[in-house]
Amino acid sequence: MKTKAFKIQATPLTEEQIKQFVSFYKKNKSFPGSKIPCNVTGKLTTCIGPWMKKKIKEFGGAENFLREYKCRGALKTERKVNKPVSTKSKRKDKIKELKLQDEEKNWNIPKMSFAPPRPTSKEETIQTTKTQCLRPDIFLSNGRHCEGCPHFDLCINRMKCLSPWNKENNKLIKRKL
Repeated sequence: MKTKAFKIQATPLTEEQIKQFVSFYKKNKSFPGSKIPCNVTGKLTTCIGPWMKKKIKEFGGAENFLREYKCRGALKTERKVNKPVSTKSKRKDKIKELKLQDEEKNWNIPKMSFAPPRPTSKEETIQTTKTQCLRPDIFLSNGRHCEGCPHFDLCINRMKCLSPWNKENNKLIKRKL
C-alpha cells in the first residue's frame, strides 16, 4: 500500500507530531514520508528500509527513536565538544610564541675560532699530538701519510706514518720509525 506524499519541516518534532508518526508506524510499519528530523539540528534524514528497522531496534521502539535520534553532524559536534584538547596543538602554539619572541630580540653571539690551539713549546707540542694531528690537511692530502709535516719529529700520535712507496723509483721502501 502506497502512502501519500508527506512533507515535513526541517525542525525537531513536537509531541503531537511524534504521536502521529508512531500511530502511522504501527499501522504501516513505516513513517509518513521518507524523512525524519534530527532532534538537535532539525536536519532531515532519509529513513526507510533496513536502516530504519535497525535504528528502531537500537533505540528500543519507534517512539524512542523519534525522540532521541541525532543526525551524524550533531554527533560529530558532540564528539568535538567532549574530546579533550590535544597537547600537541598547545606545544605548537608555544613554539610559535617563542619564535616570535626570538625574532624581536637581537642576540650578541661572540665570534668563534675554529682553529685548534697551537702549542708554543716542544713539551706542549708532544702533549697535544698525543690526541690530535696538528696538520690534518697534510695527512689527508698525502693518502693518510705524514710526509712533509713540519711536526713529524715531535709527533707521538698513533696514526703517524710515512709512505711505504719511493716516489722516484716506484718501489716499496722499508723504514723504521
